[in-house]
Amino acid sequence: MKRKGVERDQAAKELIQKVYERYNGVLGYSRIQLFLLQDHGVWMNHKKVLRIMQDLGIRSRIRRKHRCNYVSSEGGRVTKNILKRDFKADAPNPKWVTDITQYRVGEKWLYLSAVKDLFNITKLSLIK
Repeated sequence: MKRKGVERDQAAKELIQKVYERYNGVLGYSRIQLFLLQDHGVWMNHKKVLRIMQDLGIRSRIRRKHRCNYVSSEGGRVTKNILKRDFKADAPNPKWVTDITQYRVGEKWLYLSAVKDLFNITKLSLIK
């Protein structure tokens, strides 16, 4: 039943807009539903929250994941691919490779770097 001039969800729209702005627009409909209940004591179906958010034209802002920026010794961001997937070494010491792994321990980050000589690796793989 539609009535002229009566907005049925006006109070809900204002409340959802208030929660959305309070948390800087980073919440989606499921989190907004949770904070409506937690902060204001109002339980609302998640489908209704989603519909109202779509009516208001608001969406959650997606936070970008942290990306590592690789720095080369030449001043660029990424080093050149010198090996070009040629991992065979005929003598010791011409080709060395490394990898860095980071571990979070408590509040600090620990970094582990393994350095390998490709000559030893190719000889081991020929034995197998």
